[in-house]
Amino acid sequence: MVISSRIFLEFILAVIVIAAILLFIGARFFRFRNRRLAVITAFILFCVAFLWIFQSHFQGLLSVMPFFAAKTTPESFSGNVFYRSESGARLFTTLILSMGFLVSIYNAEYLRKEQRQHTFYPLMLMMMAGVIGMLWAADLLLVYLFSELMNICAYSLVAYRRKSNEAIEAGFKYLMMGSVASVIILAGISILFYTAGTVQISQIDLGRNGLSQLGALFILSGFCLKSAIVPLHTWLPGAYSKAPSTISALLSILEQSVFYVMLRIILSIGMPPLLLGNLFLIFALLNIFVGNLMGIMQKNLKRMLGYSTIAQLGYIALCFAIGLRNGSALALQSGFFMIIAHALTKGLAFLGAGTFYHYEGLDNISEIRALHNHPLFSIIVLIVAVLSLSAIPPFPGFTGKWAALTSVFAANDPLAAWITLAFLIGSLIAFGYYLPLLVNLSGLILRRNLQNKNEEPQKKISVWIKLPAALLALSIILIIISPQLILNNTLDAAQFLMELIK
Repeated sequence: MVISSRIFLEFILAVIVIAAILLFIGARFFRFRNRRLAVITAFILFCVAFLWIFQSHFQGLLSVMPFFAAKTTPESFSGNVFYRSESGARLFTTLILSMGFLVSIYNAEYLRKEQRQHTFYPLMLMMMAGVIGMLWAADLLLVYLFSELMNICAYSLVAYRRKSNEAIEAGFKYLMMGSVASVIILAGISILFYTAGTVQISQIDLGRNGLSQLGALFILSGFCLKSAIVPLHTWLPGAYSKAPSTISALLSILEQSVFYVMLRIILSIGMPPLLLGNLFLIFALLNIFVGNLMGIMQKNLKRMLGYSTIAQLGYIALCFAIGLRNGSALALQSGFFMIIAHALTKGLAFLGAGTFYHYEGLDNISEIRALHNHPLFSIIVLIVAVLSLSAIPPFPGFTGKWAALTSVFAANDPLAAWITLAFLIGSLIAFGYYLPLLVNLSGLILRRNLQNKNEEPQKKISVWIKLPAALLALSIILIIISPQLILNNTLDAAQFLMELIK
């Protein structure tokens, strides 16, 4: 007997939602403190992630349990009209659960001085449940409902520091633009339901129906806004810069999850791959150049990382554009590789930025110059993240771009030279705003070394902050050592999209 993925998904969603409710009750009425809330949240996510990653090793154990025993046939998933098992959703679910576990540990120290922790952890768990449900949904209405659950929680978490006017403004702007996107998506779903008579993604075929194509265009536009495709990106830099750093780390994965869901839906309902590939090519170039050019002008560290995320989404979209235009599985693999590398690297960058904010109270890159005695650990962590984002060999950022360019020439794309030029120019522009940060961080190391060696650092980094940052840095090192292992693990997800293309 094989435990169906649907049962695992329902189990995961039920555990996360129930845990969020119980955490809120425990914190509100039994006055759980921040560290206890963080440890409980991390433990729940660790258990769920462990079962998810090693699902195949527990078939015999789980099949005898009453909850699973009644629904252990493989057919139980294929007959379900609400969820669909596919490799891309499994990859994103693994990333989300893993990052959620790490940021929960980090929050044990990072949120120690904050207020209203009893709302933070339940909202974070509900946001994660929303994005996981959205990834697996095979019903347009269910995709919409889960995406709304995700976004409502995200709006609140961006504005978590409600005493800050900038945080409230960022959350409100995110809310307004997200609401517009939701209305557009709902309009598209309504049109498709009117023309096709169903909201099941697998049963919708655009064909030559102009009204159906209009509905698909509405859905595409709404998801472009939610995933910060230029020029619909203006909500993202403010949201990333004013949200707690741990939420910024999660938002970078959520944004890419929304982009993937958009890609899966639009391909599944019959939009021509060549047309979609050409659209993604335009989106990618806009994101690369607007994100990088705006990043140069930023002084706030997290806002700069926000524009960097816009540019990185452009590189990812460019990989998928190449795959769609040429039917290249390698290009699709490189896109998924860049998603994994970006999730780990940007998560590390935001945790590193959060450490500087938590211990030094600084937001701006230039303020690093005024420091003389900051712990070496957080400096090195941020340097590792920035080097990877800069695509310096042999870091994962470089490996992903190299695989993408290899796929362009292997597929003999007629625009290969222009795509290569876009990669190179975008990377050079990006290095223009990463370099000052690297210089300031290196200068801080030199200032530390020039001080009296017997002088102890003024601040010591908590183990709650060190552990998740160290694990993310270690994961980046492992990718450097064996990038082919990660690339091979993206093959199933690429093959799933290839089936949709054909």
